[in-house]
Amino acid sequence: MYHKNHLLALFMLLAHGLSYACINKFEIHTKANGEIVETHFYNEVNFHISQLDKHSLEKEADQHLKEYKTNGSLEELSDYAANLIYLGELQNAKNIYHEIEGKKPDLYATASNLGTIYELIGKPDSALFWIKKSMKLNPDSHHGTEWIHVKILEFKLNGSNNSNSSILGLDFGNGLIPENKTGWEVEELFYHIQHQLRERTKFVKPENQIVGNLYYDLGNAATLAFNLEYALEAYAMAQEYGFESTILNQRIEEAKRLVKRNEPARKAREFQNFLKENFFVVLMLVSILLFWGFWSFLKKKPENKNT
Repeated sequence: MYHKNHLLALFMLLAHGLSYACINKFEIHTKANGEIVETHFYNEVNFHISQLDKHSLEKEADQHLKEYKTNGSLEELSDYAANLIYLGELQNAKNIYHEIEGKKPDLYATASNLGTIYELIGKPDSALFWIKKSMKLNPDSHHGTEWIHVKILEFKLNGSNNSNSSILGLDFGNGLIPENKTGWEVEELFYHIQHQLRERTKFVKPENQIVGNLYYDLGNAATLAFNLEYALEAYAMAQEYGFESTILNQRIEEAKRLVKRNEPARKAREFQNFLKENFFVVLMLVSILLFWGFWSFLKKKPENKNT
């Protein structure tokens, strides 16, 4: 029993380690040409509507306000106003940022957050002014993705109702598989759109044609960049936000067809990589099982045939 308990404990320990080892550093995905590829992008991508924890935001806001009252730091006041934006107290936040601008002009955070506030209160002209100013103050803001914010505001100012055409001015053609007619580096484009959507969906919930349009472009970029699985998730989000088009439906069906066709190959590759990554752990588990079985066989008492 002593040896059996130790073997069982060792087996459980290795199995526990294997469960952690199973957390892949990559995923297997399907490219538009049907090729199965490995990608490490999965842990940076989220296809969901961002949710805010209002209780935490209220606590953070109170803490920033307390610090500001203690030391008079404009940085604390700015952070307090940022929390107010997420909490929907837009007028109060706007007044605070204009106060900060008066005391210490040309701060990036002030310009950027005023741009957001003015867009949320329905003044895209003022929003565009402040967003462009923030980009001059910090060209690398939001990882260089604020050009998307500018395009959205320009679309709102133009008053166009045609949100089926790309708001970002992209052209992916009309075929079952998107084409990169505008010449973007599609992987970079994917992350630019995805970053902006992660921020925008904190404020904008379904349905919204602009967000739906962005998700459609995201799906097209994902198709061209690295995988159809991401494309299908992005296309689904486009539909959830109310974006509708015949081409979208056709591309969804084509992506599903290609993914289904390559499912056996994808699973086989995933299993191969699993064994490769966890070779020694799997080998140890198999060895323990074999030893345990052999040991049990030797310890088993032979049946007494003489009765």
